[in-house]
Order: sequence, then C-alpha cells, then structure tokens
Amino acid sequence: MSSARQPTDSANESNQTRAQGVSSSPGTMTAEDLLRSAFKYQDAFVSYAYGLLQDWALAQDAVQEAFIVLQKKHAEFRPDASVYAWARQIVRFEALNILRSRQRESYFIDDELFRLVDQQFERHLDLDAVVALESRKAALQHCMSRLDGESVSLLLGFYKDTLSCEKLAEAQRKSVNAIRLSLSRIRTKLRECVQRQLALGEARP
Repeated sequence: MSSARQPTDSANESNQTRAQGVSSSPGTMTAEDLLRSAFKYQDAFVSYAYGLLQDWALAQDAVQEAFIVLQKKHAEFRPDASVYAWARQIVRFEALNILRSRQRESYFIDDELFRLVDQQFERHLDLDAVVALESRKAALQHCMSRLDGESVSLLLGFYKDTLSCEKLAEAQRKSVNAIRLSLSRIRTKLRECVQRQLALGEARP
C-alpha cells in the first residue's frame, strides 16, 4: 500500500497542538503516542469510512486496519504534521483496499463518490469541528456517568430501543405524563451538565 502523504495544518496550529494531536517536540512520536492521538478521532474516521463504503461494519474494519497500519508506519510520521489528516488518509487507503478486495462481490470503486465524500467531509467536518465533537462526546459521557440507574435506563429505552412513552410507562408502571416529565428533566440536566463541562474545558489553559 502506498505511504500516506502528511499534509500540514495552518500556522495557528501551534496554539492547538494538544487538542489536535500534533507533536510539538523534536523527534519521532512513539507508536503508542501516535495511536493514542489518532484514537481520539475514531468516531470521525468511522463516519468518513462509512461515507466511502456505505456499510458500518466495513467502515469499522477500515478504521481498525488503518490503526494497525498507522502503528507499523509510525516512524514515517513527521512531528510537524497533523495526526488527524495523516490518519484520515490511511483510512481512505484502507477503504479503497476493502473495495478492491470485494470487487468480486459486486462492489465497485466509484472515484466520483470518493471525491464528493472528501469534499463534504472537509467542508463540514474539519479538524476544529472534529475536536469540538470529541469534546462534546467526552462531556456527555461524563454527565451520563453521573445519572442514576433509573434515568439511564429510561434514556436508553427511549433513544436506543426507540420505545414510546406509552411502552415505557407500561414497563415502569407509571403514567405517560410522568415518563414525559422525567425525560424532560433528564435532558435538561444533561444539557446543563454538558455546557458546564465544555465551559470548564475552554477555561483550562
């Protein structure tokens, strides 16, 4: 597989080194450090791979293979390059490899699709947007961990299992209005908690 080029970010990247996963120290990053930095963007990479492959399982495979390649090629990474941009190119190559390996299964490589996905991804999900999304995800996970078991169960039932308020009310032996009120309170609590966590993150040097 061809080596991925390593595009550099803009001049103000030095002010965002820690958040963006770019090494500012001389020398080569270790494989572990590089993988740790790239892993922060895993969700974004999976979304990107899905745009290319149109299959969530294959997208996950592409990202996992990309992480393996990234570890093997860590010595090729330049300290002044963007981990995010370099790793995303590796994900792209792995997605192409998956498509090539599955051509016998009626898969085909649509160059125009790849080009459009790249354009849309760069337009709507640049590095700053990815960092913001990862920060919000971390804040939400923290806030979810602070909820009691009953609240978590209610949220999972409503959002993950797509149960109606009527079904949840029946399961919990409560009125429908009580379920709706509980969901509203939990959402408000989560929203306020996430906002506080994000504000704390921005306040840190």
